[in-house]
Amino acid sequence: MQHQEDIAARRLDMVIEQYVESRKRRYGYVATDQASRVIRRILNPDVSDHELDDRVAALAVKNGLAVVFDRGVRQTGAEADLDRKESTMRAPTETQDVVGAADAILAQPEPILSMDAAIALLRQRTGTKRSDADLEGLLTKKAAVLGIDLSRGPRSH
Repeated sequence: MQHQEDIAARRLDMVIEQYVESRKRRYGYVATDQASRVIRRILNPDVSDHELDDRVAALAVKNGLAVVFDRGVRQTGAEADLDRKESTMRAPTETQDVVGAADAILAQPEPILSMDAAIALLRQRTGTKRSDADLEGLLTKKAAVLGIDLSRGPRSH
């Protein structure tokens, strides 16, 4: 009995290793939900989803890949078709054009006086969930090209 469990564990480790290697060649990350679905299609291991995620993540990190813990965040209708030969997993994309909105905000005739105000306006117009640091970097680069000085806090007149 113990011998069969060892064989099953080694088989699972080999499938995980093959999956991580395939992701390593084409992408810089592994998504745990997609990995789990692919692995469970190949063989149905007797391990919990959490344990499978941990094993995939450990090997991915060991191989220098980023790990996206995405279990439960898959959207209906956007599920990757695992039967296709090319991988359909892509980095998340936003429906709103955040860069275009940033350009529009900075090109207003009445200039934005602070970085905080520009970030707030950008969030209001696009509904983006990007971090403040990400938006600040975007706005800083765009403002530098246009020669606009954005302070971090609100200015007093």
